[in-house]
Amino acid sequence: MGNQGTTGFIDAEPWERAARQGSAFSQSGRGTLVVLAATVAMAMGFGGLGLISVFMGPMEADLGWSRSDTSLGYALSTAGMAIGGLFWGRLSDRMDVRLLLAIGAAGMVGSLLAMSMLKSLLVFWIAHAAFGGFGFSVVYSSLLSTSGEWYPEERGLVTGLVTAGGALGQGLLPFLASFLIAAFGWRWAYVGIGCTLLAALALAFPVLRWPQGTTAPATNSADNPEKDRAETATITLLAVAAFLCCMCMGVPVVHMASFIGSVCGSPSVGINSLVIAMSAGAVGRVCCGLIADRIGPLKAYGIASAIQTACVMIFPIVGDRVSFMVLSAVFGFGFAGNMTCLSLCVRQAVPASRFGGAIGAVMMLAWAGMASGGYAGGVLFDLWLSYVPSFLVAGLAGIMNLAVIFALTTMGSASFRFSERRADRSTQVT
Repeated sequence: MGNQGTTGFIDAEPWERAARQGSAFSQSGRGTLVVLAATVAMAMGFGGLGLISVFMGPMEADLGWSRSDTSLGYALSTAGMAIGGLFWGRLSDRMDVRLLLAIGAAGMVGSLLAMSMLKSLLVFWIAHAAFGGFGFSVVYSSLLSTSGEWYPEERGLVTGLVTAGGALGQGLLPFLASFLIAAFGWRWAYVGIGCTLLAALALAFPVLRWPQGTTAPATNSADNPEKDRAETATITLLAVAAFLCCMCMGVPVVHMASFIGSVCGSPSVGINSLVIAMSAGAVGRVCCGLIADRIGPLKAYGIASAIQTACVMIFPIVGDRVSFMVLSAVFGFGFAGNMTCLSLCVRQAVPASRFGGAIGAVMMLAWAGMASGGYAGGVLFDLWLSYVPSFLVAGLAGIMNLAVIFALTTMGSASFRFSERRADRSTQVT
């Protein structure tokens, strides 16, 4: 991190001091454009990952695949995010952000076009793995880091806005895909979504950058083994929490539309519930970002995780469409807020110059949790012909996640204690 004085505080980095003075925004408004571009790109990435929720039905009917076959496709895309995130996250700390966006865009669009032509499960699985490993994972950490550094004092709000784009994408892209499937079939629907991603990412390409350039800022810091150990311990616990949190959310994110549609006897009700959840998620991410700016990201993360876990446990006992709509909205608020707060916790524990590697490590476990939850949900459904066991297992993972968050809170790791004191000092100065 930056230089540490005798009081235990770390001086603000030069680009943070400039951003706090408002110079970047007041001169050109580029900060606003960066946040907007990152939000759109995040929507395309998360929306692409969520497409399986509406494509699994038509593809199973056309190609004779099972629910576990199609669920494995989602598991592989999130596994690609996990492995690719660790690799690309470290590179994002020293690579030109525009090059990363170009590579990620090519990976996402190319994967969708490949899926429009597939005839075998192997191609289906490879395309999904490529979407995560050579597509969205390439740009994920850069979207969060570049946008957040333009407004250090409102990083929670900015991260909430950018990640809210992901929630909107998870709802809007599958919604658009459902219309394209009904009108043109699932193959041409993949082509249409691929073209949509290409246009959106092309618009974001020339805008995305850091406040001081197109590569991550360098940090002038002396070796501090004690603080390095504290950072490592914090990141490790956050990674464990992320795995359990995302395993909990993986079941409803992948299977909500099918589950609610089967219970209510109407596929459209399931799709509408998914749209409601993701739309509420957009609000949840912004609100949780604001809450994190005021009470700290770890406490906000605990609140969001508690909401998510409670909703997952309630899903199996609900039986009418109105209750499902309401519960979907509450779930969306909580589950989406988790991703915002988790990213803020990581940024609070490490400096900007190491954020890419740290968020890559944490998200590797997070995406592994999503893959495990999404795939386990499909396997348990095939075994029991019911989603009740799937949601119960997801709820258990959520409870374990809350236990890890509680441990982090009670331990009061050095990184979080330091960051909270720094936030308090900034508030007093303001």
